[in-house]
Amino acid sequence: MKISLYQQDIRWLDPEANYRKIESVLGMLPDSELLVLPEMCTTGFVTIPNPGDVDYYAEVEQRLLELSRSYQTAICGSFAVTLSPKRADTSHRENNRNRCYFVTPEGEIHHYDKHHLFNIGAEDKGYLPGQEQRIVTWRGIRFFLLVCYDLRFPVWSKYAARNAYDVLVCVANWPQKRRLAWDTLLPARAIENQVYAIGVNRVGKDLLCDYDGGTRAIHPYGHVLAECAEGEEGICSFVTDMQKLEDFRRKFPSQADSDQFAIL
Repeated sequence: MKISLYQQDIRWLDPEANYRKIESVLGMLPDSELLVLPEMCTTGFVTIPNPGDVDYYAEVEQRLLELSRSYQTAICGSFAVTLSPKRADTSHRENNRNRCYFVTPEGEIHHYDKHHLFNIGAEDKGYLPGQEQRIVTWRGIRFFLLVCYDLRFPVWSKYAARNAYDVLVCVANWPQKRRLAWDTLLPARAIENQVYAIGVNRVGKDLLCDYDGGTRAIHPYGHVLAECAEGEEGICSFVTDMQKLEDFRRKFPSQADSDQFAIL
């Protein structure tokens, strides 16, 4: 499967401008089956949304379905959404989610609500955390969805017989000042779980932080398969090889020696 990663410079609280960017990128990738976008890719990292700052989830889903069908490309990325059709209700955190969507050209809509909210940055004041992991199986590949801060918590994404997957996808607004952690943790998740790891981060600035990207795809061995140019808006792509992944797991079955655990 050919997967493309969009290292986006997100326009602050300007969904229409950001949707135009996303559609332009889709038009440039006729051979890609999946396009992965950053965290909160239509708004920027708005932690405490004011009324009207984030869109009603059903409208976001419809927009993504239309784009996915039009360009025959699956779309994965995080969106700040409200569960209430009343715009004023976005001031109540219980209505809001940082929601990672995986939408397919066949009309499937899957989502994962960010579990580890970035409380240091007051994200918990604006959103409720999700409580369930999400693995999406599409065209024979199992995708495990993460959002930004989730990457720091390896137990949440640990590969297990009951939690088996092939590609870890982490979409992010990860600041430049903490890039070393991003560059370290992404290959660590690939190596320890024997999976492909995709990390899509933004570039540019918001009200508090600078972002310099680091968007890349990591092989299960830990080396880089594809990466975007440092600090620049752009796209990179790679192709998964599921047969080689299965051969590697069979020849080096480290998962068989993993410690047993349960998330309570």
